[in-house]
Amino acid sequence: KVRGAPSAGTDSAARVLERCERAVRDSLCADNCLAVLLQLKPCAADVPELVDAAHAVVAENVIAVLKQPEWKEFRKQYPDSASDILEDIALKEASVIAGTCKRLRAA
Repeated sequence: KVRGAPSAGTDSAARVLERCERAVRDSLCADNCLAVLLQLKPCAADVPELVDAAHAVVAENVIAVLKQPEWKEFRKQYPDSASDILEDIALKEASVIAGTCKRLRAA
């Protein structure tokens, strides 16, 4: 969905934008997710799905991502976002650990 696009002649522009967004989303990986986030955060309101997708890749690849030099830059530029990402990761891990503990006690 195109946000904030002019109403006249947007059909082809919208299709191009959708293809670009899909290409970025499909190419997200641990190696590039922080670089993508650093580029997208200034216009996050225009591409929230891409930002969410990049956040998800960070969460899935947390160890590899935190070792990247871009993580320091991301934390510096977007401390609230970095904190939110780490909090989400911690909550997910805590849930997994709690589930494992329950299963071990039940066994």
